[in-house]
Amino acid sequence: MAQVDSPGGKGRRRSYDASINLVPYIDLMTTIITFLMMAAVWTQIASLEIQNGAGEEAEVIEQDDPPKLVHVFLTAKGIGVYEEGGTPMDLPNIDAKLDFMSLAKFLEQLKKDRPDRSEISISIEDGVKHGEIVKVMDMATNLGLLNITMKPLTLG
Repeated sequence: MAQVDSPGGKGRRRSYDASINLVPYIDLMTTIITFLMMAAVWTQIASLEIQNGAGEEAEVIEQDDPPKLVHVFLTAKGIGVYEEGGTPMDLPNIDAKLDFMSLAKFLEQLKKDRPDRSEISISIEDGVKHGEIVKVMDMATNLGLLNITMKPLTLG
């Protein structure tokens, strides 16, 4: 308990009992601890595990004819797709929606032709919905095209 001199100098002292409400402090600390625990789990989930044989030298495989890069262009009007050096194929919208079925067939055929293919480049026009981008990324990942490069599509 704290005692404070009252003004007037007569020596009378009043006691002040200051109670501090700890509930907001405890709530804040609980929220922060929860956030930090979840963030710690997310960093472990998002990390990739790289394994290297102990003491073994990694084999370098030189290919005479490496697989060509696959390019996918997502625009509001449709999808464009081609293999580097190949003929571009336009997949126009069907009922105002992107034609993911034709894209899946095209990518499956490219993967079937070259099973060692693992790279894909996705160029995205401004205004394409996030869900459509995720569909293309999921499609590529399911086919084994794990090296995904994403960039904005610049016209001109």
